[in-house]
Amino acid sequence: MGADRRLGCLSIFLFIALCASLFVNFVLMIVAFQRLGGIREAEPIPRFREILLQRGAHATTDKIAVITMRGLISTSIPGNVSDSMVDDLRAALQQAREDGRVKAIVLEIDSPGGEVTASDEIYSAVVKTRARKPVVVYMDSLAASGGYYVSCGGKFLMANETTITGSIGVIIQTLNYEQLFNKIGLASVVFKSGKFKDMLNGARPITPEERKLVQDFI
Repeated sequence: MGADRRLGCLSIFLFIALCASLFVNFVLMIVAFQRLGGIREAEPIPRFREILLQRGAHATTDKIAVITMRGLISTSIPGNVSDSMVDDLRAALQQAREDGRVKAIVLEIDSPGGEVTASDEIYSAVVKTRARKPVVVYMDSLAASGGYYVSCGGKFLMANETTITGSIGVIIQTLNYEQLFNKIGLASVVFKSGKFKDMLNGARPITPEERKLVQDFI
């Protein structure tokens, strides 16, 4: 009888100890997750070192930020402080946008363009910045395609007389070789799942409806 009682007490003690251990482990796990989350939240955005280009005539803490975008626009090009040059530009615009001492931003562009999505991401960042502070775009030697696309996000645009710019979806070209096929006895056989799937097929004349669709797209 006494042995059974001791065994019962031991079982109760072990059960209580197990529950306490589980509770402590649960609390420690929550604390660990909170610390990890706090570390992630505390991670700062990439910061760029500022270089003083010209000091103002009067003593002031206000400043104008100059941000440069040069070369091909692509997410595959590594950045200086971020994963890509696209992330670099977005971070630089954010830093200037959130700096209360920055009163205006000059975005200097010398780019032939590049990826459509990458250009759109930078353009969106410029527009977001323009909503809070004036953004002046200076187009250097070249601001074509995606470079011009990004430029259009600014409030004011400036260019040299010799700047090469433009070329955003302004032209689509194709060849019509129907007469050549007729001369050499060839014919084009097309299987398509939609009405306009072969509208740039050079083996036949383009229809007025197709021409209007392409022209409206441009």
